[in-house]
Amino acid sequence: MNRNLQRGKVALALLVILASGIALGWYGHDVRKAPVEISSGPNNAADAATHWTDRAMVTLSQELQLTAGQQQKIRPVLQEASRKMDLDRERALFQLHLQVLRVHDELRPHLRPDQVPALERMSLRLRQDIKTRFAPLLKDPALPPPDL
Repeated sequence: MNRNLQRGKVALALLVILASGIALGWYGHDVRKAPVEISSGPNNAADAATHWTDRAMVTLSQELQLTAGQQQKIRPVLQEASRKMDLDRERALFQLHLQVLRVHDELRPHLRPDQVPALERMSLRLRQDIKTRFAPLLKDPALPPPDL
């Protein structure tokens, strides 16, 4: 029984590592680089939303055998859902970037004096990237204004 418990713990640890890798790959973003576009995918957010809506419509139509009338009624629902998901994704990325800035502040006391200027340059680059990448969200009255 003890051996089964150990195997379970190892399996759980591997599952956590896998989930962490997936989460970082899905939500991670290197702020020093422009977002990488996948050549076979859409070229901008509007194209991505349309692409997702089209794929969802095909899947739903096939799986549910939707009529043309049902497709006509469902497409606007999918379009609105896609718009909301895109906004949620951008807000999540925005919050992750702000969290990195907070981590920079927490790191400062643990650095040697000669390391602080490099951290300050990193923080400045990150702030500039946030202002550029998330300009529309910085104007959103629903979000608390960050200290940039």
